[in-house]
This record gives sequence, structure tokens and C-alpha cells, in this order.
Amino acid sequence: MVDDDKTRWAVDVMTAWIDEDSDTDFVHERIDAYLSEPEGCSGLITGLINLTGLLLMGMEVGSGKSTPQILRAIASTLSRDGELPDVE
Repeated sequence: MVDDDKTRWAVDVMTAWIDEDSDTDFVHERIDAYLSEPEGCSGLITGLINLTGLLLMGMEVGSGKSTPQILRAIASTLSRDGELPDVE
């Protein structure tokens, strides 16, 4: 399977995730459908990484911040102990 197909899987899963009219069962159904494919787990992980990379590149252009800066900002909102991870 080519990476574009894997990225389409990720787009499909995230589209289900943002769908206001569906419940969490729909998201899980989409995930389960892809996980049942041959190499589904690694394929979905690769697709989600690809999608994240594309979104980060878009955020770089839109914000003027570097990818490490964006990831640090995201990490700081998730950090429970106030420590920022080393992402550079």
C-alpha cells in the first residue's frame, strides 16, 4: 500500500472524529475497519503521521513558527508537571 492510501485512511478517521452528527462508535468503526486490513495497524499509524506532518507544515506557513516551536507549544498545553519535552 502506498503512503497516499494510508494518509487517506487517516483523513477518513479524522473526518469521522470531527463529524458532529456521529457518535464515538462511528469513529471506532472506522478505526476497526482499517485495523482489520492487512498491515492495518502500521498503515493507520503511518497515515496519521503523514497527516500530522501535512498539518504541521500548514501551521508553519500560517503561523510563521517552526515545527519544533509548534510541537513545543502543543506539548506545553499537555504537560502536567510544567516540564517541556526536548523536541529539537
